Amino acid sequence: METPDIAGGLPAIDHHSHASMARFRTVDQIERHFATDHLEGNVPAGVYDAFIAARNRGDAAALQQLDAEHGTEALMLRGVEFRSTTFFARALRLGCAQLYGPDAGWDEQMARALDWGSRGPAFSYDQAVRVANTPVALADVPYIDRSVWSPAHYRQIMRIDPYVYPFHSGQTDTLRGTEFQRFHAGFAAVLRRELTHYGMDAPPATFDAYLQFVDASIERRVREGAIGIKVASAYVRPIDFRPASFDDAAATYAALAAGRDVERRPLEDFVVRRVAQYAADHALPMQLHVGMGHPEPGMLIGNSGPLLLETFLNIRSLNRLKITLLHGGYPFSSDMAALVQTYGNVFLDFSWMPYLHHFYLRQKLTEWLEILPANRLLYGSDAGAPEFHVAAAAQARDALNHVLNDGHMRGVWNTRQVDWLARRVLLDNAAELYGLEARAVERMEMPAAA
Repeated sequence: METPDIAGGLPAIDHHSHASMARFRTVDQIERHFATDHLEGNVPAGVYDAFIAARNRGDAAALQQLDAEHGTEALMLRGVEFRSTTFFARALRLGCAQLYGPDAGWDEQMARALDWGSRGPAFSYDQAVRVANTPVALADVPYIDRSVWSPAHYRQIMRIDPYVYPFHSGQTDTLRGTEFQRFHAGFAAVLRRELTHYGMDAPPATFDAYLQFVDASIERRVREGAIGIKVASAYVRPIDFRPASFDDAAATYAALAAGRDVERRPLEDFVVRRVAQYAADHALPMQLHVGMGHPEPGMLIGNSGPLLLETFLNIRSLNRLKITLLHGGYPFSSDMAALVQTYGNVFLDFSWMPYLHHFYLRQKLTEWLEILPANRLLYGSDAGAPEFHVAAAAQARDALNHVLNDGHMRGVWNTRQVDWLARRVLLDNAAELYGLEARAVERMEMPAAA
């Protein structure tokens, strides 16, 4: 029996996206980017570091040399081949077909992708927004060029991590891969830009002055359009943001500023909690990365477990801070749901999952929808590529159709509740959380078709 299309006609707010940050990449480049774990596991660690550095700077000569000495190209191709059976690979192909023409052949689709990519950084993504029927994408990006990216369709979520690590070298001698270094490099780049904006080339000498800078920077970026904040620190440390006094944080700051190697946690924990209090006082929602990272070593998955957040979530003055735990928390998805059903200010977003999981997403949506209040579950893509933006929206709607129809058949929800839940998950919950008017989102004019 054909599954009724409950969610298909509903517009969606993409609660967690990376639109406007990612440069255009071919499908081959996307597949290679997510297959580096095979290379990392089969060459010396230093060779892998050199490969990633050469790839990132576009150094063809260095890549050729590494291939001649270590067979890196063959290893990358094998990595792509081994990942070809994953739902990730299937979703990428599905997104290409839906975006570039379901009736077109692969070569024609790729030619269209190259053509659209040549028309400017926003063109392909605008088409993806139209095809996916996602009038608003909340973009986890440092900055948005408003001369290119529509302020109506792309709203900014601002990471606060750059302020948390003012003196971190971003290097490690203990971890495999490059995730730890990559995230710290990104944090440091944003901090440098913000310091430069205020006429500084380094963090201020005193902790008081640094906090004044942080306050001014965050407040300015909110005035410029950021509608929420994000914490991505699970990629570089545990997310158990513990109590820390001002005095301990100031002493840590002074020691690090003087070049001494001391325990950094008092400073980091204090800054995270202080910015969270600012967000609570100004009704600014917070997103938190929970669960595994990208398919490359560097992130310690145990650092991202949601139960590490319990002390942080129990801060009394943050009881009205709207906190969304991202990505369904895989592989801690049930732990995350337990937190969300316990705390009335905590929400669950399942971005990333629609193009990584098929069976598992349906399984977890069934669990979550049965245990969580209707206002606490949000759709997101976590896509930085337009192909995945389209695939995620299609797969999320498909999963909701199956789960809601199955629940209706089992007598869990009546017909009215099924329709209501689909709308809540795709549109209304995110709209309410970020102060967007759902009806206005529905009426929003979509980008013109190519």
